[in-house]
Amino acid sequence: MAKRSPIGVDDYSKLVDQSNNYLFIDKTLFIKEFIDRGLEVSLITRPRRWGKTLTMSMLQHFFAPEVNGASTKGLFNNLNIGTIDNASYLSYQGKNPVIFISFKNIKPDSWELFLEKIIELMANVYREHARSLFESERLLEYDKNLYKVILEGKCNQSQLENSLKTLSAMLFYHYGKKVIILIDEYDSPLNAAYGQAHFEKMVDFFKALFGAALKGNPAMEKGVMTGILRLSKNRMLSDINNLKLYSFMEDQYSSWFGFSENEVKSLLQESNLDIKIKEVQHWYNGYTSGRLQTVYNPWSILNCIEDKGMLKTYWVKTGDESLLKTIFNSAYKNVEDKLVQLLEGKSIDSGIDEYISFDQIPNGGEQVLWSLLWATGYLKFSEPPTFSEMGNYIGLLAIPNYEVSCSYRAIFPKWMRSFNRVKYDSFLSNLVSGNIEVFVKDLEDYMLTIPSYFDFPRESNYHTFLLGLTASLKETHDVHSNQEAGFGRLDMLLIPKNTSNNLAIMLEFKRKEGKKDLKKYHQVANEGLEQIEIKKYSSILNSFPHIKQILKLCIVFYGKQFICKFCFEQM
Repeated sequence: MAKRSPIGVDDYSKLVDQSNNYLFIDKTLFIKEFIDRGLEVSLITRPRRWGKTLTMSMLQHFFAPEVNGASTKGLFNNLNIGTIDNASYLSYQGKNPVIFISFKNIKPDSWELFLEKIIELMANVYREHARSLFESERLLEYDKNLYKVILEGKCNQSQLENSLKTLSAMLFYHYGKKVIILIDEYDSPLNAAYGQAHFEKMVDFFKALFGAALKGNPAMEKGVMTGILRLSKNRMLSDINNLKLYSFMEDQYSSWFGFSENEVKSLLQESNLDIKIKEVQHWYNGYTSGRLQTVYNPWSILNCIEDKGMLKTYWVKTGDESLLKTIFNSAYKNVEDKLVQLLEGKSIDSGIDEYISFDQIPNGGEQVLWSLLWATGYLKFSEPPTFSEMGNYIGLLAIPNYEVSCSYRAIFPKWMRSFNRVKYDSFLSNLVSGNIEVFVKDLEDYMLTIPSYFDFPRESNYHTFLLGLTASLKETHDVHSNQEAGFGRLDMLLIPKNTSNNLAIMLEFKRKEGKKDLKKYHQVANEGLEQIEIKKYSSILNSFPHIKQILKLCIVFYGKQFICKFCFEQM
């Protein structure tokens, strides 16, 4: 009987359980390399759906004596890590307490909901160790009371920010062994929240959480983080000065993420699929990992096997590309010709920076776009790059394979058609000059170009869309997003840099769903204008003496349509 494709299986014990009859590639020698390297804190970056969570689960099951109440003893005996060097590496198995936490599903659209989700997540992590620690004779009653507060979700923000460090200390006291800390998809919440009002608060929260747990923690043996981006220039990781990055560029760990040619052939053979390997190469191969490894996208291969060898796009449908869209909009002026080259199957000569910062996005230009496309799996180096004195990699970039090329053809042309140069300049000119009737007509046309209004499930998505459309204004205006003003936060504020231009523009966005009710939408738009007045947003302009007039707009979106209300006010 053909084996099953383990789509979405992130629990390592389930993957290797023979009764589940899953296809399985033995990557356990990753553990050997991890032990041999001996580093205190590592960050491994790979695109989404590249097996990061499963790898972390493998580490958890190897080092922890039990996971979810089940013993891990013997789990690795017949795997590669258990059959080398007289099985000496098995002496590490089951010897350390392990904290495993994954942030991949934390994508709330408000600060309050974010805290609620984090409290719930941390309570689940604490629940994993509750029985042993509550029964421990080595912990003080004070420790157990604090543990109970976090377990029951009654902790304050300070306790929450220290919760990983607190748990590691209690595990260390109880077992007398230092703790392995595994943090999966550390950047997922921030990638989803970029451009939203609570983004900066989340950065500060994670800075405190990760700094406490991973820097100078006497209870920690080793720490591992996984994610898509390395955000060291962002202050979130500034406290972790002992962090070592392992990206696609590094030879270390290059064999353990993605499938090699031989591994794909083995999977196809076990699945009894009659499919030409050349066709599979064309669709899913082409990623470069380290200097020598050329690997396949694992998610696409497993889905192709699940679909009995059907060759189509699988991976490109799995992600939220809102951050990528924002950066594309910011870099638009410089990239059209190069995108055309890429779509023609050519390479472009450019550089990428492994250390992307959210602070770079508004003004980062095309290098930020290429860096993000590379980090997220949409580009590869077609030959080994050189490392420049500026601290980035320079070389020829290309689209990895046909599946990703299909993604470009489906997504980027739609964006690019929506940015007809003449019409785009007119669109911005009408906005900043206060010619709102024509601006509204242009915006209606742009809204029709978006792939689907289902791409805009939240008000913040429309906010990001408009922020991208106005990205080119940064040359003539200070463009502020979620700007604190008066008694609240204004969604967007445009202040002209040229003192001869005396018109500032305030924009407030709303999103409505459900039954279409134009009367209600007009009411909400009027209320949005009143909100600008009631919360005294215009007070922020008092420090700009050249501003003599304010254009206030409230735009209420419903699907691909919207209601716009506006008024002018003299300062």
